[in-house]
Order: sequence, then C-alpha cells, then structure tokens
Amino acid sequence: MSMSAMEIRLLRYFLAVAEAHSFTGAAHALGISQPTLSHQIRKLETYLGTPLFDRAARNVTLSSAGATFKPYCDRVLKEIDSGVLAISELKGLMRGTLRMAVFHSFANSGLGPVFAQFARLHPGVRIEARLLPRMEMERDLIAGTLDLAVAYVSEDTEHIDAEKLTQEELVLVVGSQSRLVTGARLQMRRIVDLPLVLLTQEFAARQFLDRFFESRRLQPRVSIEMNAVDPILAVVRNSELATVVSEGAVGKADGARVVRLVDPAPRRSLAILWRRGAHRSAAASRMAEMIRSAYGAGSARSTKAGSPRASKRIA
Repeated sequence: MSMSAMEIRLLRYFLAVAEAHSFTGAAHALGISQPTLSHQIRKLETYLGTPLFDRAARNVTLSSAGATFKPYCDRVLKEIDSGVLAISELKGLMRGTLRMAVFHSFANSGLGPVFAQFARLHPGVRIEARLLPRMEMERDLIAGTLDLAVAYVSEDTEHIDAEKLTQEELVLVVGSQSRLVTGARLQMRRIVDLPLVLLTQEFAARQFLDRFFESRRLQPRVSIEMNAVDPILAVVRNSELATVVSEGAVGKADGARVVRLVDPAPRRSLAILWRRGAHRSAAASRMAEMIRSAYGAGSARSTKAGSPRASKRIA
C-alpha cells in the first residue's frame, strides 16, 4: 500500500498513543473515545500488515515494527505541518511580527530604504528591528527570539548559518581639516602614528580590528573608546583624532574625510544570519530576498551545515 492511501489522521493517532503509552490517555488528548481510537489503530495495523503496539504489558509499548515506523511517521507529519504553515503564511502575505537585529552602522547603510519598501508592500507585518552587538545577536538568534540578523561576520560558530552579501572595506576617517593625514591613502603601518577613537571592545567590529592589528604586529594609539559609531564620528570631525570604521558607516558625514587604508586594506563580509535549522517564515524569507537584491546578491543562497562557509560568527 502506498503512503498516499493512508489517512494522515491515522498517523497522528499512532503518534499520540506512542507518546502517551496508553490508549486512554491518548484518546483523552485527542478528544475522541477510547473505542474509536482503538478501532483506528487496528485499521492502521491492518493497512501495514503488522501490530504496532505491544498491548500485553501494563503500559502500551511500541512493537519492533512500531519502533521502526515511528521516525518515518514523525518526519512525514512534520513536513506536512511545515507545508501547511508555509501556505498559510503565503495566503495572508503576510501577518505578524518580523524580529530582526542589524549592525550599528545601519543608519548609513542601504537597509533603510529596504525596510521602508517592505513596510509599504506588506503592511500586515510589523518590523521589530534592534541595533545589537555581536554576542547579543548570536544569543537571540539561538534562543529563537530573532528571525534573522544582518551583520558583519568573522570566525565560525556551530549554531549560525551566514549568507554572504558583500565585502566592505574598513577605512580611516579624519576631520576634513586634519593636518596629520593630508593624502587620500595611508599605508596601514603608519596608523600607529595617529591618535584613534575606536568602538569599545565588546563590539566584534573592534575585536576584528584588534586581531587585524595584532596579525601585523601593529600597536595603535587608542585615545578614546565609545560604544556607538555616530559619537565617534562627531569627535573625529572636531579634532585631530582619527577612527577606523566600515566605509558604509561614514555616509555623508559633513566635516569628515575618508582615507583609504592600503598595504593591506582590511575587509569584512556582510551577511544575513540565520539560526541553523530554524523555520524561516514567509516574512523573513521575503525580507532576506529584498536585502539580497539591495546588495546585488540576488543569486546568493544560504550555506548548508557542514559546508566550508556553513557558519560564521557575527561581527
């Protein structure tokens, strides 16, 4: 007998008895009578041509055939439930809340217009977006309190899948009237000559930069640490201090000038981050599609567990 000939209801009845170890308890949970449930299980056993339960014991237990059948039954019902959920979401396109986290230089990124367009196209979905450091992003993704995040990435982690969007250079930013740096480019080794304003060390952007300096045996002069990019840029505009940030964080900051770092230029990857194995709602999938398009990564696909890029640590 093919699986298509079997009523899905019978599979649910079978799993209910297997979980309750009792026909009485399963019948109560299902809201049907015990004789009805027993009859339906007998019907399933007739279909399969073998007993699924050992009824001789005090507690109902799976027979060897039942134990073999159960994991297949679990998978079938999970796939059906996922399909029903996906269709339900698409029919409503869409409702509910989309919970996201974004990197701290979001204000100067290309994501603002994406969010505005999403809200216009899908008014039934409320976007709940927070600026979070890497550790909090990772914690909330794993806990399931975020649907997705957009962040810079560095080393691997076993719980997060990272879908690469683009690479972005880190640049030196100085005040427009700075006398310490006058050219449009600066060799990386000369950064030790400058007083710097950097993010505090709980930020993965700072951790990435520290590792970059250490790998090249550079010891920068950090004069000020702050926990947000905009205040850092405000300090830089009005002083001889400099900072190193992602190019996208600078935006059109009046009074500031971007200087390219060379030999080498530090680069980081921007990615959409997902909790590995988690269900992706229609709203989250649609938002990811729009973000890919905005960054010219429309053909990108999220990585699979076990591949070389399977997971990256948020930065």
